[in-house]
Amino acid sequence: MTRLAVSAPGKAFLIGEYAVLAGATALVTAVGRRAVASHCDDPDRPPASPLTEAAYAHVRAYLSERTGTFAPGPLTSVDTGSFAAGARKLGLGSSAAAVAAVVGFHLAEAGLDPEDPEVRAVALRLAQTAHAQVQGGGSGADVACAVLGGTIAFTRGEAPVPVAHPAWLHVGFFDAGAPAITASFVQQVRAAGERDPAGHAAATDLLRRAADLFRSGYTSADPDAGLTAIRDAVALHNEGLRALQRLSDAPIVTPTIAAIVDQAARMGLAAKPSGAGGGDLVVVFAARQADLDLLGERLQREHGLAAIGRLPVAAPGLRRDERPPLSSRMSGFFRLGVHGRRDAVATATAIPRDRFAALDPGSLDLGSADNLIENVIGTLELPLAVATNFRINGRDFLVPMAVEEASVVAAASNAAKMIRAGGGFYARSDPPWMVAQVQLTAPRSPGSESRPADLAVAAITAARADLLALADSAHPRLIARGGGSRDLLVRVLAPDMLVVDVVVDCQDAMGANLLNTIAEVLAPRLSDMTGWTAGLRILSNLADRRCAHVTCRVPPNVLAGGGFSGAAAAAGIASASRFAELDPYRAATHNKGVMNGVDAVVLATGNDWRAMEAGAHAYAGLTGTYRPLATWRLDAEGWLCGAISLPAAVGVVGGATKVHPAARLALEILGATSGAELGQVMAAVGLASNLAALRALATEGIQRGHMSLHARAVALGAGAHGPEVDLLVHRLVQSAEIKHDRAVILLHELRSESR
Repeated sequence: MTRLAVSAPGKAFLIGEYAVLAGATALVTAVGRRAVASHCDDPDRPPASPLTEAAYAHVRAYLSERTGTFAPGPLTSVDTGSFAAGARKLGLGSSAAAVAAVVGFHLAEAGLDPEDPEVRAVALRLAQTAHAQVQGGGSGADVACAVLGGTIAFTRGEAPVPVAHPAWLHVGFFDAGAPAITASFVQQVRAAGERDPAGHAAATDLLRRAADLFRSGYTSADPDAGLTAIRDAVALHNEGLRALQRLSDAPIVTPTIAAIVDQAARMGLAAKPSGAGGGDLVVVFAARQADLDLLGERLQREHGLAAIGRLPVAAPGLRRDERPPLSSRMSGFFRLGVHGRRDAVATATAIPRDRFAALDPGSLDLGSADNLIENVIGTLELPLAVATNFRINGRDFLVPMAVEEASVVAAASNAAKMIRAGGGFYARSDPPWMVAQVQLTAPRSPGSESRPADLAVAAITAARADLLALADSAHPRLIARGGGSRDLLVRVLAPDMLVVDVVVDCQDAMGANLLNTIAEVLAPRLSDMTGWTAGLRILSNLADRRCAHVTCRVPPNVLAGGGFSGAAAAAGIASASRFAELDPYRAATHNKGVMNGVDAVVLATGNDWRAMEAGAHAYAGLTGTYRPLATWRLDAEGWLCGAISLPAAVGVVGGATKVHPAARLALEILGATSGAELGQVMAAVGLASNLAALRALATEGIQRGHMSLHARAVALGAGAHGPEVDLLVHRLVQSAEIKHDRAVILLHELRSESR
């Protein structure tokens, strides 16, 4: 039976967050982070809050009055983990989304459709009443957006008005790195208004004019006129915010916000704080997604600031979700046996149980195998397992892993449980940019005419726009999905050799075929304009522009074991990490432990593990010294902090992800919605695998940690079956001689004793 789940989106102010308090109209959009209400036994789910309790009380009273008899079930739990950046909440309206989700869930529980306009009107009234009861002031725009979704024009005391989001406008969000307390800022501004009414009125007038101008641009059918109005409105709004800051001394426009705003302006984009300011969130407006990606790259490189992924705007409002959030904490999962584990995963993911037949031996039939590669004579199967305990960006994942090495899955699951105790993994991704390369060499035949290298570079650079347009013509469907060429670079490798690198946004595909096609299309044109000979035309597997970045914090107490205290284990892990940073011989083995986990997920999901390996190790040596992919440090509180950056050229569309039945099911189990999210999962598994290996090395030693699982493989190899396996494993571990010959002797003894 499918569990009921109802979700509501977060919100972001596009304009008018202060002006709305003075009676002006604000534009607010729903964003693609959702609070999900469902009945869930996840022990990590936070308890009910005063807000959700108030929402429950109001919806209960409404349902009781409406039906006279129906009463909702117990207060549901709400998952708002996706609203966090590590341990800190982003300013995306998680409280309003949680209230709306609770109201929507219990209305749906009573048989009402949360997407029906009349039901939504009821939900909005109940949610706003509950939110105002607990939170006090505020405009109520965040609750309206959580219930209704889309983009709304909001004026206090009036019904929200839906506004269509223009197709020509791209919106990006950047984390300004510090929490903002909206109520405190508003109080400071209000107090300043009482001290200096004229100054406050002048600042408010700027903000009101900015809101009106922005709305005229937002609703314009002319992209050029609309963008011009939005840029002017944002500049006016920021001027008004600075005036409020001078009046109130509230840190509305922090140095970090100012850095984002200034960098965006230099690139012809418009940026402003979204919400009260003070550090939570900056919203940026652009004509192209590529412009937002370029801004993100520059802010990351120059200021260490990151975009909040590609966060959709005008997201749907209250709705039922087909796949409720799952808990990846499955106590005793390894004891269930294959069929029991399939039942547990099917229940958690809502995937029909019969679909798991795709994982039976022989599910990749010989006919399909023969079409995948050439000269087929059979298939080679690997165990496909599920790693538990992974929580990434506030969302739980059951992670499919295909690997033959004992202890990899268990170690990753155990380390993920330790990391979960510190809040789980926080992940972000670069844009899905890859590089297609065209090699050019100076002609060797006498009499051949070609430009010198510097002139060839100048000719290519001058034709950059035309070359990028030609590259885009090779894949019109990619352009339609929002991808395409982003940059073109020329490098002189030697006096007689150039390389042209075309940077391409591959969207959710791994991208190999489309990159190779682009290189083939460009090669003749490049050769013609330079007189140089086009050589290799192929992608690069060094996906250093397409990395997944994952961090975590681990409380030291969960690291204790093997006679070592948690503090000692944490210090040992940090020391082991430094060893790898100083010595490439150690770094190679360190990174092998990372890739144990990464490759297993890549294989399970039908992606190219050879490309991942090549890219990861090239990235590790990019500085000229081979370095560890994952690093660990102790922070001021003694917690262990891990970080990994991993090239992640992976996709959820195309290739074996669509052809191989086990890979398709693995992706469904994982539930990753994009190539970027899949890469984040792989990097998180790599970081967990590395933690497990370093903890074993820093405490009891790697051999003891592997012993029992290695003994199980040896026992099976010796011919043990059924109950014999556990008995033989026990005796092998006791003997401290885990070898095939010894296992054969002990198995013979076991069988003799049972006669």
